[in-house]
Amino acid sequence: MTAIAQGHNGVAHGNGYHEANGEAQHSVVASTAFSHLTLYTGNTMRTGTTGQLNTALKKSNQELVSAVQDTLQYSLETARFKGSSITITDETSLGPLEGDRSQYEVTVKMFYLTAPGSTEPLSTEQLNVAIQDLETALGISEIKIDHFVLSLPHQSFDENGLDETEVVSFSKSVQDSVLPVWAKLSELRQSGRIGRLGVAEFGKQELEILKTAADAQGLSVPEINQVNLQDCCVLPKDLINYSKEQKIELLTHGDATEILPSATFSSILKPYLPATAATALSPNFVLKYSAFITSRGLITKKGYIVDASV
Repeated sequence: MTAIAQGHNGVAHGNGYHEANGEAQHSVVASTAFSHLTLYTGNTMRTGTTGQLNTALKKSNQELVSAVQDTLQYSLETARFKGSSITITDETSLGPLEGDRSQYEVTVKMFYLTAPGSTEPLSTEQLNVAIQDLETALGISEIKIDHFVLSLPHQSFDENGLDETEVVSFSKSVQDSVLPVWAKLSELRQSGRIGRLGVAEFGKQELEILKTAADAQGLSVPEINQVNLQDCCVLPKDLINYSKEQKIELLTHGDATEILPSATFSSILKPYLPATAATALSPNFVLKYSAFITSRGLITKKGYIVDASV
């Protein structure tokens, strides 16, 4: 970024973003009610956030909350803001992948976050923003994502399946809310930008409903299904058999259904951005990503991107 003007309160940049200095920065961000926030956590494999969770059974919202708190505590001095938008980045451990990109597997899980009862379609624009943010975080343009998992708002696995009313409701939700985003993801899958495409917390009936809707429009079908075994001790046989038939890989995960509720997010912001926390700012999505060196069996990067607005 090229500085075009500088005064005692900070630096203005050619792209319209502004950075204040020291105490002035804290004063500005604390007193401004921002209407849009983008936050890049650091690499949790290096910051120690992951290490604090000494069991795989810990849900990732604990890791996320700790990573967001760390970023707010240590990175406000380098926050950039433009009008009513602020971007906060933990630059100490964030940066491009080292070495040849081909040695890495990049896995992404996108959590769409909406208020309970919302009937708004999932935003394709937010999907575009999330991928652009990922490219910024990893320093790769036109990134290829090896595994992309879509997590729907408030979706949780039910080993007992759906009743007739729930089948009708889920079918309508897929048609009205999910398919526009799934069509965009399918486009990326078919162009090679996504290697494998999946969902989270789907039972057999949900998989069938999405597959039928996708087939009808010539879209890609799920290849991965993540299930949290804290919701279910043993996977139902019908799900296992259907997944085998359709070549869907069943994976386990430890992510919370509500990974970042608005109330939790507001309480995290309050000590650092009190004016913003007092607004109706709520998360739009959380993007969880990791980079895995296949030859060494080692995760070298893991982080979160949070996007929130009024």
